[in-house]
Amino acid sequence: MLSEARPTKVGKWTDAALRVLRERYLTRRDGEVVETPEEMCWRVAQSIAAGEARYGRSPAAEHEIATAFYDMMVEGEFLPNSPTLMNAGKGNGLQYSACYVLPVGDSMEEIFDSVKAAAIIHKSGGGTGFAFSRLRPKDDLVASTGGRASGPVSFLRVFNSATEAVKQGGTRRGANMGILRVDHPDILEFIDCKLDGGITNFNISVAATDAFMEALEKGTEYDLINPHTGAVVTTLSAQQVFERIVRAAWRTGDPGMVFLDRINASPANPTPAIGSIEATNPCVTGEARIATDRGLLRIDRLASGYAAGGVAVQVDQRLLPSRLLVWEGTHDVPISSYVNGCLPITRAFPTGERETVTVRTHAGFELVCTPDHRFMTERGWVSAGDLKVGADRVLIQSDPGSFAADPALPFEVASEFRGRNGRAYRHALPTAWTGDLGVVLGWLVGDGWLRAGDRNCRVGFSFGPHDVDMLERIKPVLDGWYGQAVRAVERERGVMRLSYHGKFFVDFFLALGVRPEAAAKKAVPTSLFTAPREAVVGFLRALFTADGTVRDNPKSNSSWIALTSKSRELLCGVQRLLLHLGIKSQIFDRSRPARKGLFEYASSTGLRSYSSDGVLYELGIFGKSREVFRTEVGFLNAKQGRLTNVRFRGFYAQKFSDLVEAVEPSGVRPVYDLTEPQSHSMIANGFVVHQCGEQPLLPNEACNLGSLNVARFARRGESGEMSVDWDEMERVVRLAVRFLDDVIEMNPYPLPEIDATVKANRRIGLGIMGLADLLFLLGIPYDSQEAIALGDRLMAFVKEKSHDQSSKLAEERGPFPNWSRSIYTTVRPMRNSTVTTIAPTGTISMIAGCSSGVEPIFALAFEHRVKQSDGERVLTFVNETFEAIAREQGWFSDALMAEIAKRGTLHGIPGVPPEAERVFRTAHEIVFEWHVRHQAAFQRYTDNGVSKTINLPNEATEGDVARAYRLAWELGCLGITVFRDGCKGEQVLNVGVGKKDKAAEAALAGGAVVIKPRPHSLQGATYRTETPIGTAFITVNNTPENEPFEVFLQVGKGGSDIMAVAEALGRLISLTLRMPSPLSAQRRLEEVISQLSRIGGAQPIGFGPTKILSLPDAMARTLAEHIGQVKPAPALPVHAADKRPVGDLCKECGQATFIYEEGCKKCLSCGFNEC
Repeated sequence: MLSEARPTKVGKWTDAALRVLRERYLTRRDGEVVETPEEMCWRVAQSIAAGEARYGRSPAAEHEIATAFYDMMVEGEFLPNSPTLMNAGKGNGLQYSACYVLPVGDSMEEIFDSVKAAAIIHKSGGGTGFAFSRLRPKDDLVASTGGRASGPVSFLRVFNSATEAVKQGGTRRGANMGILRVDHPDILEFIDCKLDGGITNFNISVAATDAFMEALEKGTEYDLINPHTGAVVTTLSAQQVFERIVRAAWRTGDPGMVFLDRINASPANPTPAIGSIEATNPCVTGEARIATDRGLLRIDRLASGYAAGGVAVQVDQRLLPSRLLVWEGTHDVPISSYVNGCLPITRAFPTGERETVTVRTHAGFELVCTPDHRFMTERGWVSAGDLKVGADRVLIQSDPGSFAADPALPFEVASEFRGRNGRAYRHALPTAWTGDLGVVLGWLVGDGWLRAGDRNCRVGFSFGPHDVDMLERIKPVLDGWYGQAVRAVERERGVMRLSYHGKFFVDFFLALGVRPEAAAKKAVPTSLFTAPREAVVGFLRALFTADGTVRDNPKSNSSWIALTSKSRELLCGVQRLLLHLGIKSQIFDRSRPARKGLFEYASSTGLRSYSSDGVLYELGIFGKSREVFRTEVGFLNAKQGRLTNVRFRGFYAQKFSDLVEAVEPSGVRPVYDLTEPQSHSMIANGFVVHQCGEQPLLPNEACNLGSLNVARFARRGESGEMSVDWDEMERVVRLAVRFLDDVIEMNPYPLPEIDATVKANRRIGLGIMGLADLLFLLGIPYDSQEAIALGDRLMAFVKEKSHDQSSKLAEERGPFPNWSRSIYTTVRPMRNSTVTTIAPTGTISMIAGCSSGVEPIFALAFEHRVKQSDGERVLTFVNETFEAIAREQGWFSDALMAEIAKRGTLHGIPGVPPEAERVFRTAHEIVFEWHVRHQAAFQRYTDNGVSKTINLPNEATEGDVARAYRLAWELGCLGITVFRDGCKGEQVLNVGVGKKDKAAEAALAGGAVVIKPRPHSLQGATYRTETPIGTAFITVNNTPENEPFEVFLQVGKGGSDIMAVAEALGRLISLTLRMPSPLSAQRRLEEVISQLSRIGGAQPIGFGPTKILSLPDAMARTLAEHIGQVKPAPALPVHAADKRPVGDLCKECGQATFIYEEGCKKCLSCGFNEC
């Protein structure tokens, strides 16, 4: 830490800011505050600027930057998130980040590892987010124990209880976000999990996929998928699920919605190669061939033809113990009983377009996949992007695979064809695979040609002087298919040629996948990969006989088999077929410089010179695989004898693994995946790889947050009009980006995994606060298109300048380590994977003396009552910007401010100019559409999410909530949270039903308490009365005998502490009236009135005989009025009817100023918050 003296600049702190700072941020010693706000800012500035030394800054430069950091904090232009202010420079070991994401795996060990990690983070001052989508559904079988799974909601309650036990940083309890995919089988239980009020430390959101939203638009059903098996377990109506979400949100404010696929496609996930937001599948490209019980099928064909299963994939035996049992529908079957270790898949599916890499091994095996696709190596499962070139050895298929059992060709074969000239042509083409068909294809690819597309189309075959036996074998077969004998023509050097002319004959070979290409572009015919074993072996025998050889070496056991070709693609295909037969091979590049004029030859057009481009590849088979080739494939001529002659008593064993030679970017490609639920593996292009491994939201990542106070950049010009000082804002934006990047260096992260992930991606989140104040200063109503346009311009500016600064830092310090695997590889390098966010500003906006985030003002003024030794003091807190403008415009008065404090709004108050009433509107006066449109405007230029609450009035309907959710989707938001004033409301429960009987009287005589049953209907009266904590509605119902029977009390917001107290009061009075007693109900109610009357509180209202001391006192006054003890209270003025409490009761200071905004609860009086 630097030791230079603190700069002299001092801040302008409001009373509310000073109270919050003293309570929560300033350093204490022995319980006493020993630090001023300026000293706090210097402590933080010095601590963070110390990160500059790691990049070669001199002490003088470091001090200069620390001073700049200090100035922008003291002046209220920028503040970092609370943990940085609380902990930086104190040496207490507590971290500086506000938000973390932790993985929740599907094993008991992983689940409780996450509980432990969350406790450590909460202890050090951070909040946590969890994706529960990987957990298997409730009642799913747990094979390791034979028991049943508890499901994600059960473990959500475990996490909630653990949070309750940990004080966050010693000042507040941890805040959590829980997310579950909409296609999880337990989604309905998750949606309703907060209705009973038991989960208090979590906000929850449903992760809606594009598939769900599409089904919602179309009014169709969508699939629920077991994350453990990948199987579709059932379907649900998207509309009904959406209505369930809306209903729960209308009642409790939860769940919100996040649009999962949109997030993954946005800058919110700048490193999709590293992982995806919430969940995704590691994938391979469509041409990857998967070893199945039907041969080597392309995965894109599996996705189109076997989307719901119906095929089995080969599983490498090294991954599975032989005793493993799999469920066959009615009974368990040992895995060894599956043919060649093939296990059934439950689904195959496309996963969109992703960045890919090509993994290549020393032997020439290749696979194009996403960087997060995991390979089995000799050190375990490793993602493609983490493979160590030249060090890691990946496992390749170690056992022979299965081939197709059905000999039918993959297309319909006709025997008669009619040409365009009307002439009939007849061929006896084969309709099924045979060994002879394989041999013909092998010779055609090796020493033949195919010409198509013109009048001279034909199939041709060449035979050298030593291939007479092959000519004699193949010619009768071809003649029989063709329908007539074709004469072999002898060419130079004793070469014999067969040529079969005709479009329909050529089309047959085209349909089999033979390419009409030159030697350099030849490939294994596609149909052979799914042909029966006999045909595959025939193809390989003929191909090796045509172009292969045995390379002898006098040294013992060193002879080997070679196949040469100008086409590497052909040799790669052969390599895969050989491996499927249990034969390992290696591809060599034997290319050499191009040569011209090797020899001359005569053609129909004259003398020509033959040249070579020098391109040549060779496939070699060595060791034990050579012997497997001899017995399983072999040659069709004398070469087989040479192979037999080099047999030895033993061959050196070969390891079915291979050294990684390269991992190279391959661009954005369509990718696919499948699910095999037992081993979660497959063999793709010969590699043993993992599949369907859902990854939670970039596990162990944290984001360092800070916010600009945009109201500080409003300037009055010479004309007297207010405008934004964009130049000054740019200066602070650039400085703030540097500050937040330095935080990453200096942050003592609570877990090493978090430290590594954060420094690899270097996420920061620069946002704004004070938007409502800026709009006030500019005279722009929040609910106007002008305000939307300003927000759009404002965030576009912040994004442009902050991204540019991050690029400049990359030039100075280097890009974030995962930059090469990010979405920014085609543009300038960035220092940070994300730069902008709109985060909850909670108490830092109170410290800065501005409005929260991008929210409208919640209340223009409110009252705070403080008990002192000499009496009670009433403090009226007024929004500073609002007060300054009211004074400037000449309509400010203390009486007016007090009236506004009682109401929280200007609406209907005499003396307020109409223009002021239009501009100074509060959150609940603004219709929800404007809330959503503001969120969408800021989201367009924000890398991460926008934290915003869509406030709805109490009278909002479920339809309003639904429209808000749909509008958020339509406008491109990444998610949405709603909060309806008065949500979570519940009616008083009635104790005991049914008619009174003699059994009940007997029980009473025996000492049991019997509650009077409630009649089907009762009559009574509802009274409206003002209380210190808001307008109360008190209902008293009487029996037919006109005796008081029950009391209901409603005040404040449903689900709030105020309402809980009111409900408890009503229940206890009702219980007192319905219990057996020698006193009449009227007499008992009089006793209740006596006990409640004159109970004092902190905020009495009224004067003289109408003075109400507290909520119990108001209840007593109303009950007395009901039974005629007092006269009805005089009618209140009309404007008093609009009075409402600012918020709920604060847990720390007890004031009714506990509000909900930016998706978080905070107290306007003392600054306490739950985030």
